[in-house]
Amino acid sequence: MARERKADRVADDLLRRIVSGALAVGSLLPKEAELAEHYGVNRSVVREAIKLLEVHRLVEPIRRRGTEVLDPMRSLSPEVLRAMIAPGPGQIDLSVLRDVLEVRAELDVKMSCLAARRRTDADLEALDATVASLRDALGDRDRFEPLTDQLVRQVARATQNRIYEMLVTWHQTVATDLAEVFRATRPGNEPHLKAIEILVDHIRVQDDAGLEALLQAYHRWATPRLMAAAALHAGGSLERALELAHARPL
Repeated sequence: MARERKADRVADDLLRRIVSGALAVGSLLPKEAELAEHYGVNRSVVREAIKLLEVHRLVEPIRRRGTEVLDPMRSLSPEVLRAMIAPGPGQIDLSVLRDVLEVRAELDVKMSCLAARRRTDADLEALDATVASLRDALGDRDRFEPLTDQLVRQVARATQNRIYEMLVTWHQTVATDLAEVFRATRPGNEPHLKAIEILVDHIRVQDDAGLEALLQAYHRWATPRLMAAAALHAGGSLERALELAHARPL
C-alpha cells in the first residue's frame, strides 16, 4: 500500500473517532509514536494523516502541547458529514440521514423556484440536452443516474447562486457513499423521466407554484423510501426505518 493511501486510512479512522466523540473536543491526539504503533505505520505517515485532518479543520497543532481536537460540527468538510452518516463499515446513522434529507427537501423547493426566476436561455438549452440524453439512457441505470446528477447540478447553476451550487456538489459527494440507498428513488424508467420533463417545463415557464407542488410531492414520496432502503442496507428493520421517516413530517 502506498504511503499516501496509508495516510488516508489513518486520517479516515481518526476522523471517525473525532466525529463519534471517541476523541473528545479539546483533548490532544495521542503522540505520533503511539499512533504509529497503533496503526502499524511509521511516524511520517502519521504526520501526513494529521496534516489531512488539519485541512478538514478537525485538529490544530498547539505549540509545546500537541495536537488539539477541534469541534467537528464547525468543520465545513463533507468528510465529516460522511462519517456522521456512515460511522463504520455497513453502518448508517438514520437520524443524521433524516436531517440531511430534511434540509435537502427544503432547499430543493425554494432554490428550484429561484432557478425558474433566474434561468437563462443557455441554462434551458443545457437542461433540454440532458433530458434528451436521459431519454436515450432509459433502461440503462449506469448511464441514467449520472445524468440525473448532472441535471440537478444544472438546476443549481440556473439559480446563479454559487453557494447553492457548492452545497449541491457537497451533497452529491456525501451521497456517493450511499449510492445503493439512493437508487431506491431513481428507477430510471419512463415515469421518472416524465417527472423530470415536467420539472424542466416548470422552470422554463417560471411556474413557482407548479415547481413547489411537484417537488413537495416528490420528497414526500422519496424520504420514506430512502429511509427504508438505508435501514435495510445497514441490517435494520423496515418498520424502524418507516417510523424514523415519519417522525418529523417534511
